[in-house]
Amino acid sequence: MRVCVFGAGSLGSAIGGLLARTNQVTLVGRHSHVDAIRRNGLALTGDIRRIVRLEAVESVGETDPPELLIVTTKAYDTAEAVSVCRPWAADATMVLTLQNGLGNLDLLRDWKGSKAFGGTTTLGATLTSPGKVRISGLGKTVIGSDLDPKNARRIAGIFSCSGMPASTSRDVIREIWSKAAVSACINPTTAILRIPNGRLLESPVISRFVNEVCDECVAVARKEGIRLDVKALRSRIRLVSRNTKKNFSSMLQDVEWGRRTEISQINGVFFRTGERHGVATPLNRVLTAMVEAIEEQAQKPKG
Repeated sequence: MRVCVFGAGSLGSAIGGLLARTNQVTLVGRHSHVDAIRRNGLALTGDIRRIVRLEAVESVGETDPPELLIVTTKAYDTAEAVSVCRPWAADATMVLTLQNGLGNLDLLRDWKGSKAFGGTTTLGATLTSPGKVRISGLGKTVIGSDLDPKNARRIAGIFSCSGMPASTSRDVIREIWSKAAVSACINPTTAILRIPNGRLLESPVISRFVNEVCDECVAVARKEGIRLDVKALRSRIRLVSRNTKKNFSSMLQDVEWGRRTEISQINGVFFRTGERHGVATPLNRVLTAMVEAIEEQAQKPKG
């Protein structure tokens, strides 16, 4: 399949590099990253070690429309990604979001309708330098659509054939909300405390706090008609923390580098949606405010 990954940072490059094993892949990314890939190939390290030769460009205008467009930009850039890709993509192009946060699939469906697919992945990836991505666990990818399950299975198939375990779900909205709830518990907590994921399991105080954030997320989701199970979600949070115990969450990495985070598209959505339904979400509100304060501080001139 002809695949284009738009927003090829750490996750997008890892996915594109793995898919290139059995597909024709183009990465769309930043200049330094694209330049390094053009010169030396994409270097995958960690659990997968190989040099991948594939097309890398800085804008979609440099390549032909694909059969499948995978959007892996930060969630706050999704609207801009749609604006850029809309005049370029073909009518038949399918679009898949594997981004963090909530609201991404809604934006893609407004554009592509039944040709928009949602998904989640726990693939671990870190961009260590331009042209180099470290993979720390292939994880599990879930792809779904209640509108076109046949093509959802087709997309999942190319992931599986490329070495990424993938399955499908007709209830992809629930999958996305479930992952967002896990992110809402792990990401800001590790970003504020500056700790790897595994440290969340070492303190009863932190574990209790994370459980209470989880409870808020479940209450909000239920008001949206999405049935999340508290016990199952708490277990999933512990499992993710244990399986990625040495990893630094993407939000912590953003904080460390002084970059904008996706806090507004994760915890911010939970507390704003809670407000709309009259559900109290004080912990999600505080986590959002604290991470936004860290962002503000990072933007202030030094000295």
